[in-house]
Amino acid sequence: MDELVDLLDENGNIIGVQGKREAHRTGAWHKSIHIYLVNNRKEILLQLRAANKDIYPSVWDISVGGHVDAGEKTAVTASRELEEELGLKSKSEEFEYLTTVKEILKTGNYTSAEFVDVFLIRKNVTKKDITMQKTEVADFKFVKLETFFKMVKEKDKMLFPHYDEYSKVIPILKKIK
Repeated sequence: MDELVDLLDENGNIIGVQGKREAHRTGAWHKSIHIYLVNNRKEILLQLRAANKDIYPSVWDISVGGHVDAGEKTAVTASRELEEELGLKSKSEEFEYLTTVKEILKTGNYTSAEFVDVFLIRKNVTKKDITMQKTEVADFKFVKLETFFKMVKEKDKMLFPHYDEYSKVIPILKKIK
């Protein structure tokens, strides 16, 4: 069964409910979340997208991403997706809201038009703490924030091109103590 998402107008107002697959087929606006997981060593967790993903398969991406279910609060989605994709439990209060970005990605018959709520979570985890959801995540790695910033600046071909988002998030990440 197709997951239901809130259908949004171009200003982010809820105007209905639709199946996620249908939203991607028609290019309808809906909500998603992105999480930047950073540890106390100033490293960000990057995930390698599974090879079966509809868009940008087998490239490095932010720590976690996912669609917001119809009627769900985005911080709740963040907690759910962190556990689904990486097996890490969290509470919605642990997430720091950073920004919202409008993002449109197209490939073939797939158009993802999303209002993305972006969150930061400071969490000290090790590789042994993580259980990957194999249908979503092929691998993961921790990289120094400075390395991540360099990947973005150089437009690394192996990095998901969330460039509008990165332009808003990197100045915040640079302030992490």
